[in-house]
Amino acid sequence: MTPLILTMQAFGPFAGSETIDFTALGRSPLFLINGPTGAGKSSILDAICFALYGQTTGNERDPAQMRCDQADASLLTEVTLDFRLRGVDYRVRRVPQQERPKARGEGTTTHNAEAQLWRLKADGDVETCLVARKVNDATAELQTLIGLDANQFRQVMVLPQGKFRELLLAGSKEREVIFSQLFQTQIFQRIEERLRTQANQIERAVSDHRQHISGILAGGELESEDALAQELEELTPQVDQARQRFETAQQQRRSAEKQRDEALALQRQFEARDRLAADKARHLEQHTQIESTKERLAQSTHAQALRPQRAALDQAQQTLITAQADQRQAQAALATQRSNAEQAQQALEVARQLQAELPALRERHRQLGEFIHKSQQLSELQALFQTAQDSWQQADSALKRDEAQLDNIRQQGEAISVNLERLQTEFQQLASAPAELSRHNDLLTQRQELDELTRQAHELTRQQQQATETLNRQQSEAERAQRHATEQEMRWHQGQAALLALTLEQDVPCPVCGSLEHPAPAVNSADVVSQAQVEEARAAQEQARQAQQSAERHHHQLTQQINYNTEQAQRLTQQLGEWASQPLAELQTACEGLRRQVQRRESVEREISQQTVAREALRREWGALDKQLKTQRPAVEKAKEDALRLESQRDQLSQSLPEDARDPEAMRRTLTELEHQIAQLEKAWESAQQMLSTSQTQLARAEEQLRGANERIERSEQTLQQVQAEWQAALQASPFEDEAAFQAAQLDDTQRQELTRQVEAYQRRLAELEGALENYQTQLAEKTPPNMAALTSLTEAAQVEENTQLEAWRGLDGRLTTLRGIRQKLATAHRAQAELEAQYQLWGTLSEVANGRTGHRISLQRFVLGVLLDDVLIQASERLVRMSRGRYQLVRREDPSKGNRASGLELDVADTYTGKNRSVATLSGGESFMAALSLALGLSDVVQAYAGGIQLDTLFIDEGFGSLDQDALDQAIAMLSELQMGGRMIGVISHVSELKEQMPVRIDVSASRHGSTVEVKGVLL
Repeated sequence: MTPLILTMQAFGPFAGSETIDFTALGRSPLFLINGPTGAGKSSILDAICFALYGQTTGNERDPAQMRCDQADASLLTEVTLDFRLRGVDYRVRRVPQQERPKARGEGTTTHNAEAQLWRLKADGDVETCLVARKVNDATAELQTLIGLDANQFRQVMVLPQGKFRELLLAGSKEREVIFSQLFQTQIFQRIEERLRTQANQIERAVSDHRQHISGILAGGELESEDALAQELEELTPQVDQARQRFETAQQQRRSAEKQRDEALALQRQFEARDRLAADKARHLEQHTQIESTKERLAQSTHAQALRPQRAALDQAQQTLITAQADQRQAQAALATQRSNAEQAQQALEVARQLQAELPALRERHRQLGEFIHKSQQLSELQALFQTAQDSWQQADSALKRDEAQLDNIRQQGEAISVNLERLQTEFQQLASAPAELSRHNDLLTQRQELDELTRQAHELTRQQQQATETLNRQQSEAERAQRHATEQEMRWHQGQAALLALTLEQDVPCPVCGSLEHPAPAVNSADVVSQAQVEEARAAQEQARQAQQSAERHHHQLTQQINYNTEQAQRLTQQLGEWASQPLAELQTACEGLRRQVQRRESVEREISQQTVAREALRREWGALDKQLKTQRPAVEKAKEDALRLESQRDQLSQSLPEDARDPEAMRRTLTELEHQIAQLEKAWESAQQMLSTSQTQLARAEEQLRGANERIERSEQTLQQVQAEWQAALQASPFEDEAAFQAAQLDDTQRQELTRQVEAYQRRLAELEGALENYQTQLAEKTPPNMAALTSLTEAAQVEENTQLEAWRGLDGRLTTLRGIRQKLATAHRAQAELEAQYQLWGTLSEVANGRTGHRISLQRFVLGVLLDDVLIQASERLVRMSRGRYQLVRREDPSKGNRASGLELDVADTYTGKNRSVATLSGGESFMAALSLALGLSDVVQAYAGGIQLDTLFIDEGFGSLDQDALDQAIAMLSELQMGGRMIGVISHVSELKEQMPVRIDVSASRHGSTVEVKGVLL
C-alpha cells in the first residue's frame, strides 16, 4: 500500500483543510515529518490509519475526539486518502461521528459516521463505487484488499510513537497471526485442522468401537470376553445332552402317538361299520317307491311308441288351421288393394292438372334468386359500413376520452406540484422539530428532576428539623445520664468511705491516708448506692452517648444530602435557564406541541414521498398516453375514410334494386315458399305415379295370394283325413284303452331322465352299502374296540415330556447361539478396531506432529513460519549488527516453552559481548528501537521477496531516533536510504536535528493559535 494524496479537514490540530501530495515527494521517497511538539506530526499517521481502518495509530484516542477545536463549526471533520495497491488506485473517505450546527434554528445535531470507497481510473477519476456509506463495509473491504487488520498494520507498516516494541516483544501466538497474514500460510493451518479433524474422528471411532464392544458384552450379560469363552466351553456339552434328552422324549412321544393313531383307526372302523348298517336299513325303506317308478317308466315307453302318429295328426290339424287363416287374410288384402288402385288413379289425374303451373313458378324462383344475391351484397356492405362506422365512432370516442384523461392528468400533476411545494415548505419549517423535541425532552427530564429535587429538599429539610430536635433531645439525655452516673459514682464512693470509717480505731493508721488520728470520719447517709446501681447508671450513660452519636451521624448525613441536593438543583436551574421558573405544565405543553410538530413532520415527509411517487406515476402515465394519442389520431382519420367509402358503395347498390326487393329476409321467405311449392308439385306428380304403379302391383300380388291359399286348404283337408285314420288304427293296436290313457302315460324327456336317474341311484347306493358292509365284517371279525382314554393320556404325557425337554434344549441352544453371535461380533469389532488403531497410528501421529503436541510443541504452520522468520531475522540481523556496531543479532529461540504454551516464534538477541542469548525484553530503549526497526525492515524485505499477496512498500516510523547515538543514527539513516532505493516509501517522524540535515525532503508541520498547517519542502521540481 502506497499513499498518494492525503486530505485532512478539521482533523486533529488541523483547523482547515490540509492536503499532502506524497507523489510530489518523488518516486520511493525517504522523507522526514518535522515540526514542534504538539504540532500534529503523529496526527498525519493517525489520519492515514483512520482513513483505512477508522482507528488512530495508537488506538488510544477515539476518532470522535479527533475534531479540531479551532475548526469552524460549519466545517465537517473528515479524512480522504488516495492510495495505490498492486497497481490499482483507490480513494477512501471517512467522517467520524460529530456534532454540527443545525441547518435551521439553533443548537446542534449529530452527524453519524460514514465512509466511502472508490476504485479510481488512471487519470484519478472515479471508476467504481465499492462502498457507498456504511463504515463497517468499508473497513471490511479495505482489510480484505490490504490483507492486514488495524493492529497488524500498526505493527508492520506503521511504527507509532511508543509502540515500536510491540512486534519485537510479541509472543508466538500473536506473531503467528501476523506472519500467517503476511506470508499467506493459511494452507498449513488448514492441513493442521484437517489432520486434527481426521485424527479426532478416528479417535472417536475407536472410542465408539470400545463402547460398542462393551455394549456387545453387556447385551449378552457378560462381564468380559474370558467369561464368554468360559461359558461357551461349559455350555457346549450341556446343549448336546439336552438335545439327546429331547430326541429320546420325541421318540417316546411318536411311539405313543402311533399306538393312539392305530387304536383310533380301529375305533373308526367299528364306527364306520355301524354307520353302514344304519344307512342300509334307511336305504331299503325306499324300495316300494322305486318299484312304482319302474312301472311308470314302462308305461312311458309304450306311449313313446305312439308318439309319431299322434304328432302327425296334430301337425295336419295345425296346417289346416293356418291355411284357413291365410285365406281370410288374402281376401281382405285383395279388397283393400282394389280400393287403393282406384284412389291412385284419381290422384294421378289431379297431379297432371297441377303439373302445368311449374314453368311459371320456376321463372319466378330465378328472379328472386338474383334479387337475393344483390340484397345479400347490400347487407354485407351495410354490415361493413356499420362496422367501419362503429370503429370510427369508438376510435373517436377513445381519442376524446384519452385527450380528456391527458388534460385531467395535467391538472392532477399541477395540483400535486402545488401541494408538494406547500408540503416541502412546511417540511422545511418543521426541519428543526426533532432536535427541538429532543432538547425539550431533555429540559422536561431536567425540570422533573428539579421538581423531584425540590420535593426531596422539603422532605430533607423536614427530616433535618426532626433530626435537630432529636439531636438536641439526645444531647440533653446524654448530659443528664452523665450527671446521674457521676452522682451515683460519688455516692458509691461516699458510701464506701462511711463503711471504711466504721472500721477506724484510735491510734490505728487509716487504711487510706495512714493517719493515726481520725478527726472527721465519714458519716453513713441513708441513700447508700450499690456497685450495681453505679454500673446501671454507667450503662445508661453509654446508651445515651451512643444514641447521641447516632443522632449526630443522621443529622450529618441529612446535611450532606441537603447540600448535594442544593448543588444538583443549582446545576439543573442553570441548565434550564428561564424554564426553571416557568410552570411544569407550560414545558409539558411545549413538548407536546413539538411532539405534534414531529409527528406532523413525519406525516408531511410521508405525504411528500407519496406525492412524489404519485407525480412520477402521473408523468409516466402522461408520457405513455401522449405517445398513444399520437398514434390514435391517424387511426381515427383512416377509420372515417373507410366508413364514408363503404357508405357510398352501399347507396349505389341500393338504388339498383326495386323497392319491394330490398328486404332480403322477405325475399328469402318468398323464395323458400316457391321452392317448397315447386317441390310439392314435383313430389305430388312422382308420388301419384308411384302410388298408381305400386297399387297395381299389390293388387296382382293379392289376387295370386288368394289363389294359393285356396289350394293349400284343399291339400290340408285331404292330409288330415288320412292321418286321422292312421292314428285310430295305431291306438287300437296299443295297450291303452283310449286317448286319455295315452295322454296320462306320456312323460317328457326331463321327467323320464329324472325317474331313470332315481332308480339307478337307488340300485347303485344299495350295492355300495352292501359291499362296504361285507368288507368291514370281514376286517373286524376277530377284533374288539380299543381303550382310547388310556392311550390318549399316555400320548399327552409323552407330549408334555417332549415339550419340557424341547424348551430346555432351546433355552441352552439359544444361549449358545447368542454367545457364538457375540463371539462373531466381537471378532468383527476387534478387526475394525485394529484397522482404526492402525489408521490412528498414522493420522494421530501426523496430527500430533502437525499441531505441535510433541517435541518442542511447534505446529506445522509455526514451523513454516519459523523458517520464514529465520529469513526475516537474517535480513534484520544484518541491519542490527551495523547499527549496534557488531554487538547484537536477532535469533529465534530454540528452547521449548514451559507447560502447554505454544512456542517456536519467540525472539532472543545474541549478545556477542557476552556470548549468550537473552530475551529482547532486556534491551534498552535505544537498543529496542534499533532491533524493532531492523525487524520491520527485514520483514519488509522478505515479504516483498516471497510476494505472498501483501505488499509492504511503505513504512512510517514515529519517533525513537532520539534514543540513538550519532553512530547508530547514521547507520539507521543509511539503511533507510538503502531501503528507499529498493523502491519503498519511508516516512520518519522525529525531533532529531541531525535528521533534518540528512533528509532534505520533508513535510513541515507548523503550529499556531488558529491550528496547524503542513508544507512539503525539498522537492525537486
